[in-house]
Amino acid sequence: MFYFGVDYYPEHWPEERWAEDARLMAEAGFNIVRLAEFAWSRMEPKEGSYDFDWLDRAISILASHDIGIVLGTPTASPPPWLMTKHPDIFRVREDGRRLTFGNRREYCPNNPVYHEYSRRIVTAMAEHYADHPAVIGWQIDNEFGDRCYCPVCAQDFRDWLRHRYGSLDDLNEKWGTTFWSHVYTDWDQIPVPLTTGRRRTLR
Repeated sequence: MFYFGVDYYPEHWPEERWAEDARLMAEAGFNIVRLAEFAWSRMEPKEGSYDFDWLDRAISILASHDIGIVLGTPTASPPPWLMTKHPDIFRVREDGRRLTFGNRREYCPNNPVYHEYSRRIVTAMAEHYADHPAVIGWQIDNEFGDRCYCPVCAQDFRDWLRHRYGSLDDLNEKWGTTFWSHVYTDWDQIPVPLTTGRRRTLR
């Protein structure tokens, strides 16, 4: 079978519109739809309180038109309650500024607290939809790639360097740190590669 489909966000639309949207999708020849990758706050409006009823209804409507479902894990957009409770999850940009709420991917992908809450919501989704006949696949996260420079990432970076080079002598030699007196004598001295604030203008 050749799959032909679209992203759909039922949480954006009045529920009375869903059936007509599904009919139009089927009429257009769609046989697959991706759902839920930005719906964490709808599926877990409060910590530990899961609500899949609305998504169940949307899936049933789509399935009645022979449209299969790919469920996206909602980890690209953590809910406000989580980010308010754990502001250290917010990602730090390369200029050293910590992001705030209001976009997507404002979290640090290496943060262990974020990992734990992601595990909880994904586990709850998987347990709820594991045997659903209309769910034919899963998308893990969404458009991964944003960088973070927070203390968690800084420590992970140093751990990676230690594994990569084995010794500070080797790192200093390969990095040429004698230049400008940047020789490192402890792994904890190595910063993440933030911008330095220096700007050179060519005239």
